[in-house]
Amino acid sequence: MQVPFSPAIVHIVGRKGSGKTDLMVNIIRTLAARGYRIAGVRHSPHAHALDAEGTDTEQFKKAGAIGSALITAHETNLFIPATDLDEKLAPVRRAFQHCHLILVEGGIKDGREKIEIIPPSAEPLCVGDANLRVVVSGEYAAPGLPSFHPAGIEQLCSFIEERYIKAALSGAIIAGGQSSRLGFNKALLPFKGKPVIERMFETLSPIVSSIKIIANNPADYQFLTTETVPDIRPGCGPLSGIHAALSLSNTEYVLIVSCDLPLIIADTLKLLLREYPGYDITMFKHTLFEPLCAIYRRTCLPALDELIDHGEYRIIDLFPSLNVRIIRVDQDEAFQSINTKEDYEKLQKKFNRD
Repeated sequence: MQVPFSPAIVHIVGRKGSGKTDLMVNIIRTLAARGYRIAGVRHSPHAHALDAEGTDTEQFKKAGAIGSALITAHETNLFIPATDLDEKLAPVRRAFQHCHLILVEGGIKDGREKIEIIPPSAEPLCVGDANLRVVVSGEYAAPGLPSFHPAGIEQLCSFIEERYIKAALSGAIIAGGQSSRLGFNKALLPFKGKPVIERMFETLSPIVSSIKIIANNPADYQFLTTETVPDIRPGCGPLSGIHAALSLSNTEYVLIVSCDLPLIIADTLKLLLREYPGYDITMFKHTLFEPLCAIYRRTCLPALDELIDHGEYRIIDLFPSLNVRIIRVDQDEAFQSINTKEDYEKLQKKFNRD
């Protein structure tokens, strides 16, 4: 059974006329420009009769329908009976599972993660509320909480990005290969003045919450000052590294890359970042699939264990039982890996030529 992704839900709260809608619009616009999918929801404490007396949908409910919906030329409106907040949010989470974040305007009493906007000379509503995370105000600062000026939307969005969007995604660099065709550890080969694994580490760092190195020789990677962990189920090729990365992750999703892809840049990886919410695997394909430059969800673990238990080590065999998003690309240059001395020399020549 597919498990819907539950993106973080953040409530934008404040007094009537405080500018909640404008703040919502600016946050959505700014985060959308950064490549994120944001859903906007309006929360109201009042009982609005959207399918009012005499409408078809109201008659359906009177006849005993457990819910109703209105499908128009461009959208669908659902009318689902609900009482507590979790029940009200459940269909919202399902509908927006492919979003990075759900912003809700309103919900002073109900919101579990709140950002309050406080206009000049106004009294705050939520100061002292354990669920208040941020204050947006030109003159008021809440003790112990981050405060942002209404004009500082970029800074506010960077805070939201770090706390609520990146928190769902960590990174893992697979460096556990034997490098048998090279005869030495390819992760430590110099490229553009640094070991290739260090270049990969620097590429991932700005776009994920944390990074693990998956390798069975941790002493080789102490210079990276990050955690290095071994395979949990060794001897299964790339599946071993993917399995360890997901098993030891503290995030729902993991961006997994091989250490020997020196031409990978952040802009390439951001194509994955735009698409991954709600999918078990998000992967590139040109002529071939690129399983070691992909985002995996921890929901893959049961299928991974089953393959390994049966001695089946092809990553493509995961696809039938999982929800997979394939991103097709025309060029495979970014995915050129170092498997032989000839590969390494070819990449070095290309770099020098460029």
